Amino acid sequence: MYRVLIADDEELELKAMHFFLERNYPEAVLLPDAQDGTQVVETVTKENPDLLILDIEMPGLNGLQALTILRERGYEGHVIVKTAYGKFTYAKDALHLHADAYLLKPVRKSELKEQMDEVLSKIEAERKQDAGRGKRGEFTSGFILSLCFAKEGSQCLSDAGKIKRLSQEAAGKLSLFCDFTICPAEGNVLPILIYTSSAMDEEGYRKLSGDVEEMMSQICRTVFGMAPEMKAGFLIADIEERLPRQLQLQGQGADKAGEQGNAGEQGNAASGSLHLQRAVQYIGEHYIENISMEDIAEHTKLSTSYLSHLFRQELHKNFVDYLTEVRMEQARRLIDQGIDNVNVLAEKVGYQYASYFCRQFKKYTGMTVGEYKRRK
Repeated sequence: MYRVLIADDEELELKAMHFFLERNYPEAVLLPDAQDGTQVVETVTKENPDLLILDIEMPGLNGLQALTILRERGYEGHVIVKTAYGKFTYAKDALHLHADAYLLKPVRKSELKEQMDEVLSKIEAERKQDAGRGKRGEFTSGFILSLCFAKEGSQCLSDAGKIKRLSQEAAGKLSLFCDFTICPAEGNVLPILIYTSSAMDEEGYRKLSGDVEEMMSQICRTVFGMAPEMKAGFLIADIEERLPRQLQLQGQGADKAGEQGNAGEQGNAASGSLHLQRAVQYIGEHYIENISMEDIAEHTKLSTSYLSHLFRQELHKNFVDYLTEVRMEQARRLIDQGIDNVNVLAEKVGYQYASYFCRQFKKYTGMTVGEYKRRK
């Protein structure tokens, strides 16, 4: 089943769309229609439809304004935009807001069906991918690489700064062909979980372990000034099911440093997974843009459901709350620097509408922009 919301203020258009969907897509569950932009925002926020069929010209908020608010709030559903006006700016804005299709009225049935089929295929593929992620996780095949340091050199393993640098150096060299977890040190041994999201045979394991050992040896010389002895454990299939949970968490306990910093390093993300670090870094670099969970999932090569799981598990908040936190903290810094024009602030932290920014700022800080500026 697919949950579909139709948003249009023309009664005949609504009836035509109902007739079309009921005849061609009996598996679609039609939500109560929305006839203005405010209803669109309210219904989508409450019902989270898989597909929104959205008219642009509606009373109050137009369709694109409503969609802007929804994307800022984290709505990740698919959208087909319809309009009777062939304005280039409409098409550009719809593309920027990640609309799947942009159709001009009167919409031909064949064109609508083609776009519907494509969107529903995407939804089905995403569901299968998410189901696979939920069953198998991100960890399919892998092995433990043990870095064995000499007794006199093992004190470097208690240096959080060096461990963080080790993680950063390794990410730059290993990320193209495998992922890794730096686990807590045990005496003079630093275990690193090396894993892939696809099945690995013995031949692939031997090649990967050899390449990783060579790279890690070079990295350790750079970071620690010495090369530890490397010992690769045996190949493990279905690694998520067979390893203790503490070894499945990326970088656990190894990256405490840097919990304070810029907009891309808030919270305890530095101690989280490599995947989450990439997501957080991306947000820190792009929070001024109209980014969505789909953008970050594409950047990190993860499904949106698994990425959502990482945010909840490791940051104890969802993506939207984290993005809002990043934007609000940046807004506070800008105000401290003397910028208090709400239109400028909204634009600089990624909000198209100053009124929505002001509501979010008041909700986050308990103060208006003016009150926050006068707080001292």
